[in-house]
Amino acid sequence: MGFNVLESRQIDDDYHMFESLNFPKGHPARDMYDTFTTEEGYILPAHTSTMQNRALKMYGPPPIAVVLPGRCFRNEATDAGHEHTFHQIEGIYVDKNISLGNMQATIKTFLEAYLKKELEVKVQPAYFPFTEPDCEFVISCPFCNKAGCSTCGHSGWIEIMGCGMIHPNVLREGGIDPEEYSGFAWGFGVDRLTMIKLGINDIRYIRESNLNFLKQF
Repeated sequence: MGFNVLESRQIDDDYHMFESLNFPKGHPARDMYDTFTTEEGYILPAHTSTMQNRALKMYGPPPIAVVLPGRCFRNEATDAGHEHTFHQIEGIYVDKNISLGNMQATIKTFLEAYLKKELEVKVQPAYFPFTEPDCEFVISCPFCNKAGCSTCGHSGWIEIMGCGMIHPNVLREGGIDPEEYSGFAWGFGVDRLTMIKLGINDIRYIRESNLNFLKQF
């Protein structure tokens, strides 16, 4: 689809993890991304958005189209749908006159190609300091066709990723004039999409050394 690829770092700093993404020091939203910090002050990234500021500076001036794959780390309890270590792909697109409609069409096109299935999609409100407006991207359940099943919690819909229009403060910090350009960003979990595509019902299986599980693939 014409996107450049820039791999994320596995250790970073506070500026790229928070400050460049509109999380000033003391901002309560930092708690949403509780991650691991070394004694020297380095951070294990909780999202691949840590690369967004670098990408804006590296590939600017617009148009900018970059995907940012990498490993992420969060200090949270694990269960069938959550891990403390996972992979994410951030995506950003910046140009003149970019809208939420462009974002929705781009993500929908990718997901239908990946899942090899036509999907109904919708966006619902969310909160992220680095986007405005902020959305969660939701797709019709590919397993039950909206009839309701255990995978989608019997709702017929699955929330896939956070996304939204890049906040003007983030564009400005990356050297982009928000009065002239706009853009969108998204971040999806590679592990979560793999689970959906292959029908895996527990994310922890992916990291376990269970040969009976691994031999299936």
